[in-house]
Amino acid sequence: MADVQPLHVGHRAERAGLPARLRSLFAAPGWRKRVEPRTRYGEPFLPGLAGLGRQHLGEARPLLERAEALRGRRFQYFGRTIGFPGRVDWEPRGQPKAWVIALNSLDELFAVGVAATLAPTPEVRAGWYDVAIGLTRDWITGAPQFTGVPWELPALARRIPNLISVDLFFARELRDDPSGRRALRDSVYTQAAALAAVVGEQPADHWLVAAARALFMAGRFFDGLEARSWLDTGTALLWSQLREQVHEDGGHRGRNPVAHALVLADYLEVLAFLRAANDDAPPWARKIVKSMADFLARLLHPDGELPLFHDAALGVARPARELLATAAALFHEPALAAAGELPGVWPLLVLGEAGRRAYANLPRRRESAEPRALRRTGFYVLPGDAGDVMLLDGGTPPPGGDPNLFGYELSVGGMRLIVDAGVGGEDPGPWGDYFRSTRAHNTVAVDDVDDRRWPEVSDVRWIMRDGLLYFSGTHDGFAHRTPALKHRRRVFCLPGRFWVIADELLGAGGVEAESFIHLHPDVQLAAVCRGRPVFTAARSDAAQVQIVPAGMHEMRAVHGIEDARPQGWYASRHGERRSAPVLSLLAIGRLPLVFGYALVPRSGVPAELTFHHDAFQLRARLRTADREYTMAVVQEEVELVGSG
Repeated sequence: MADVQPLHVGHRAERAGLPARLRSLFAAPGWRKRVEPRTRYGEPFLPGLAGLGRQHLGEARPLLERAEALRGRRFQYFGRTIGFPGRVDWEPRGQPKAWVIALNSLDELFAVGVAATLAPTPEVRAGWYDVAIGLTRDWITGAPQFTGVPWELPALARRIPNLISVDLFFARELRDDPSGRRALRDSVYTQAAALAAVVGEQPADHWLVAAARALFMAGRFFDGLEARSWLDTGTALLWSQLREQVHEDGGHRGRNPVAHALVLADYLEVLAFLRAANDDAPPWARKIVKSMADFLARLLHPDGELPLFHDAALGVARPARELLATAAALFHEPALAAAGELPGVWPLLVLGEAGRRAYANLPRRRESAEPRALRRTGFYVLPGDAGDVMLLDGGTPPPGGDPNLFGYELSVGGMRLIVDAGVGGEDPGPWGDYFRSTRAHNTVAVDDVDDRRWPEVSDVRWIMRDGLLYFSGTHDGFAHRTPALKHRRRVFCLPGRFWVIADELLGAGGVEAESFIHLHPDVQLAAVCRGRPVFTAARSDAAQVQIVPAGMHEMRAVHGIEDARPQGWYASRHGERRSAPVLSLLAIGRLPLVFGYALVPRSGVPAELTFHHDAFQLRARLRTADREYTMAVVQEEVELVGSG
């Protein structure tokens, strides 16, 4: 049984402050006089390192580009690039804290190690060693000692594994460079001790999992009683946080798809290491990690990428295809395996040749999206034909709040058509306000005011009946301005035929509400007016959807507005803002008020949607070219009637 006593180390001097505690810790008699830290022999870190060769150059291209940027002393994080022609400023002024954490994480060291492994000649490899050891020494001598962002838990948790990777990638060079090896190992040992001293104060989030992984790795890398305590602490944290942070449906409780992917990557790497070391992981832990992989697979668009819910951005976590392939090999799960060989460099390095063979021998039976209610985490999957899926955010906003209440993203024909506006809330001024606002999501705003109250979601229903999928949820996020005002969103999905979104505003008095539909920048938007407006959004013949409004007062289309209230922008990656079309449906009237729209894929003939409602029921009638569908909800009993 692991000793969890080290988890409480950080609380004993809580009032002293981190810098003072660290200086006291490392000023202890004999600390700087100790011999070079001992390392364990034969630990199977990166078992696939011997199998990485020139045949992997194509898949390693992003890592090689990152290594080249480091050679030029250019650092790019969150869409911002800074060059340091001389010494690196490890706490540059004017940069967001997240950028400074990324700088001090030294993630580029992993990329440099891959570049050295793939070097065509010994001379080129020696040059990469100079880059790696130079950056390491620059940080050791240039970063502030035991203070500031470089010594806070997030930077420590990410930096320690990267520094250990230098010892692994450049083992031959370090044998011939004892001073460089001593400086590297001394620094990693000191940082692991510092991380162990503060980990007990970290809240239960994805950073705590990263810290647990770092202590686990440091405990397996070094030898001795202190290293053993790090291993025990890291192991205890890994398993306790797996139970605490992951819901029964496999989703991370933070509800951010990127945080989920980051946590999954940490656990996959730990499980791969334990398998290579012929050590056991608890069977229940393997089961939960597999459920995380299943959750990730269900939450992906057909393009293989994550939805942009809750400030998620592409390019932050490891690619989903690499995570799923690693999980497929570890758990021998064909449903997670894609066609072809093991993708990417990271899966090969952590799995080794045995994992590569296991993946190659798996049968391939990747299934198309299936209806799924990931209730505990609050996401819902409403598929259509192959390549069509709506991913709906139907849960309570995560800690810190997010206005994406009942927002969604939609892919048709394998391409994203309706998207969340994306990430950009860290930007200053109007841009940050926009990406943090209700109007940046596919949801409803009331009275043209951005809300800052994050409610609990209630009365959630998920029903599958007679081929119809039905979601309903209610929130009271507007009640602080208009007492008793509630928003209920209903979504009807008949796979392959349509999605209908019905928004009900419940209460008393009058209201002005606006429902937003954000389209991908590559969408071509066309309008047809035959008594009422109908829009078609298309990226190809197969990737198109007809947008059929109902119950609205006015419909607007905007694109790339840059004034004090921006609108019509898409940022799937940090720093990559693109103009994109946005439709908004304006509804004005007395409560209760019902309005919404239908989404009909690949339909060439304009459809018509109407709503009828009273205190007891809601009826939505959709007429297409050859069919008429009536969805009736009476006291939450759902019925579909089709004719034609």
